[in-house]
Amino acid sequence: MNIVFLSANKFGYEVIKEVIAMDKKAISAVITLNDSAKTIMYDKIDSKKWDELGIKIYRIENINDEIELLNEINPDLIMMCGWRQIINEDLLKIPKEGVIGFHPTLLPIGRGPAPIINSILNNFTESGLTMFYVSGGLDDGDIIDQEKFIIEDSDHASEVYEKVIMAGKSLIKNNFEKILLKNLLRTKQDENKVTVFEKPSLANNEINLNDSIEKIYSQIKALSKPYKGAYVKKDGKKLIIWRAELQK
Repeated sequence: MNIVFLSANKFGYEVIKEVIAMDKKAISAVITLNDSAKTIMYDKIDSKKWDELGIKIYRIENINDEIELLNEINPDLIMMCGWRQIINEDLLKIPKEGVIGFHPTLLPIGRGPAPIINSILNNFTESGLTMFYVSGGLDDGDIIDQEKFIIEDSDHASEVYEKVIMAGKSLIKNNFEKILLKNLLRTKQDENKVTVFEKPSLANNEINLNDSIEKIYSQIKALSKPYKGAYVKKDGKKLIIWRAELQK
């Protein structure tokens, strides 16, 4: 199996390390973002860490400009782990076994952008990570497997993110042999259960002190690290609030 990983963040880095521990030779290359890339990655991995993996690393600006490179590598499978750029139809056709992605909700619930932020803002008590085949639509491809986890009331974005990483490592470990044998299960998503997240506005980072204490609490938790943080503003200055505790 000739696998190419697309990754630019800690989640992908940890998943790739899990694969290396199982079968390093299965990874033909990792494609990551260079310093010129405009794609925002709040948890971008230091460039030197990729080199420490001991596998071929390509640093690019936009994956959709790299058709020639991918045709040259000729991967059997592309895996997107911590990759925010949407890949076009031409790229989807290159790997013989398709493109696999990960989405940090239990699809078809929570399709769309900012899944960790939106899960906390919407007061989810349970979420998870979905491993699925990437299609031309919005997170609508066939589901391969899912890993559930609990979101505690005290969990901030960083805690949920760590749960996503652990779920990713578990999913790749549980399904890697099936990937090599080309016998992954795939289940159609139930379109009757679809919900779609909206992209949070940058204005949502500013706390409105007229909101309920519960809404402010959720906002602080959702926007804490690795994101930019919720803030209050006075006299032209911002006070970023990274952690909060709701006392009842």
